[in-house]
Amino acid sequence: MDEGVFGRAAQERAIAEVETEMARLCEMLAEGLAMGVEEGREMVGGAMSEFLVEFFDLVRAEDPRPGVQGMITLPLLVHGAETGEPGPAMPVAVLHLLWWASARCLDDLTGAAGAPPAGAATGGRVLTALAVGGQLPGRLIAGMPVGAAVRAALADELSRAWLDAVDGQLRDLAERAPNATPESVLRGYEGKTGAPYAMAAASAARLAGADDHRAAGWRAYGRALGVLRRLVDDQRDLASGRHEDLAAGTATYLLVHLLAELPPARRREALALHASARHSAAARAEMASWMLDEEVAESYAASVAPLIDRAHGLLDMLGGDPDCVRELHRVVDGTVGHLPRFPLAVA
Repeated sequence: MDEGVFGRAAQERAIAEVETEMARLCEMLAEGLAMGVEEGREMVGGAMSEFLVEFFDLVRAEDPRPGVQGMITLPLLVHGAETGEPGPAMPVAVLHLLWWASARCLDDLTGAAGAPPAGAATGGRVLTALAVGGQLPGRLIAGMPVGAAVRAALADELSRAWLDAVDGQLRDLAERAPNATPESVLRGYEGKTGAPYAMAAASAARLAGADDHRAAGWRAYGRALGVLRRLVDDQRDLASGRHEDLAAGTATYLLVHLLAELPPARRREALALHASARHSAAARAEMASWMLDEEVAESYAASVAPLIDRAHGLLDMLGGDPDCVRELHRVVDGTVGHLPRFPLAVA
């Protein structure tokens, strides 16, 4: 979609505008001039500003465009699908980025291998992350020039996302490979990564004046997209050689899919290797080779295909501005790659 209401050039401009708005917000926070952090609250304002600058520096170093681009364009495209005008959803894109800045930090502290380091620095980061992802978005919503009903709906979407995401994270922490099923892992993914994408999509729809039924449909689409994003991240972790999930003992969907496909003796061998992977780089490398085996990848692709079809089907059902809906289909395809090879690692 190079032309039309939100073509590639328009998307790039929108991304630049959101990044500029985030930089302006960081400056205001540092000066104690935003979201009620003045009057002696310079400490929290400065901490939030430094936190966000660090987040964006890290994102740019790891993934210069695609990750942030998806977070920004999703709410813009949903609003565009509803109204033909993507621009008014820019505040929702900011909310989405704030959520992820917070969640990424908290996920690193709770999901890393071993216990999180103790001390004042860690405690400060946790407190700042909670302020950035919970309280700062709430202040932004309170200051939006919208009616009371829309403001209440946006606050509800933010609260829903946090509760669903915490539920998913708790499931992720409690899940153990021997007892996990593909269904239980996907349920956790729907919260851990699906919830914020659901929030971004449904919030944009609410801002556009969508009724409860359509907002629920966009929430479902966002959740489906977030699950696919999680699957991508799982495979990229393996393909990159980082093997962070194996070091943490995480029961990922790909791992549980592999275990479900193996005969009993081979499954026991895989579980023993997975247990060793928490403490052995050699075991992690061997376990990764099992999970990235071509035959496993093919059966994995077949198991994920219905999830992709669901995301596309939700868009077909929702409809709206054809240019934006077409681009939202492309967001799905750009996330997962293309069957049958299903190259998730490079999506």
